[in-house]
Amino acid sequence: MATNQNRASLIAASVGLSIIAFIGTASATPPPPTPPSIAAVQEDDPGWDCLTQGNYLCGDPDQTYAKEAWAAWDKTQAWKQLRTAATNTRVEYVGFAKRHPNVDLMTELAVPSRHGWFVFRGSITAEPTN
Repeated sequence: MATNQNRASLIAASVGLSIIAFIGTASATPPPPTPPSIAAVQEDDPGWDCLTQGNYLCGDPDQTYAKEAWAAWDKTQAWKQLRTAATNTRVEYVGFAKRHPNVDLMTELAVPSRHGWFVFRGSITAEPTN
């Protein structure tokens, strides 16, 4: 009987030591390296391309296309399509896009042009405009 108890104790001890050894080697193994995170390019970053990223809308700070944009606005009678159109709506030319831009359907309108789209934004003013 004593030998069976000794065998059981030895088996239990060897199983316990095996588990401890396994846990010790498992925790000693360094984790795999994580790949470097690539930060997404934001609109104001040097690598940003407004024609292919974001809402595809590029501003026109020099007003290079403004005259052509307003001609397209008149030709297509876009004022009838702008949802904010009312007697007290102020409309501004926002910029251009090569592909159809993602616009706010309640306040913006994309008007087709020879080279893509012109974008206009309407906002309601406090007083009616003449």
